Amino acid sequence: MTMFSTTETFSRRMALVPLCLLLAAATALIGCGPRSYKTEPEFKISGKILRGGNPLPLDPVMAAAKAASVNIKFVRTDGSGGADHSESAFADESGAFTIKLPKGKYRVSVAHMNGRQPGDNLQGKFGERKSKIEKEISGEMPELVIELDDYK
Repeated sequence: MTMFSTTETFSRRMALVPLCLLLAAATALIGCGPRSYKTEPEFKISGKILRGGNPLPLDPVMAAAKAASVNIKFVRTDGSGGADHSESAFADESGAFTIKLPKGKYRVSVAHMNGRQPGDNLQGKFGERKSKIEKEISGEMPELVIELDDYK
């Protein structure tokens, strides 16, 4: 039978202390924090992004290569469901998009990437921090039409 010295046994036990502290902290944090937005009912929202009554143009070759897109992002602004809750969707060539969102107030950002011209063709005007587009989702609703020219 092999005997360990008390120093060797003590050093092995001390090596486990940081791991035990980490596990205890992780266990204590489970269930803490704001209510998860995933527990709220979500509503399927269909809409269109237009400019001058027309969808934002997408180069067909670049769109097929996933190098052109219209990205719509809804960022929750009412503080419920987590301050940083957001959902994104892509509009198709007709400007149509579908997204699932819980009830709440949202700021809507739009980025138009057309592939041949680098960067956002809207020049950040409707970016996450600059966008003046605000929408309230109150449940099932008719098609949501966002006309960018209304937010100059």
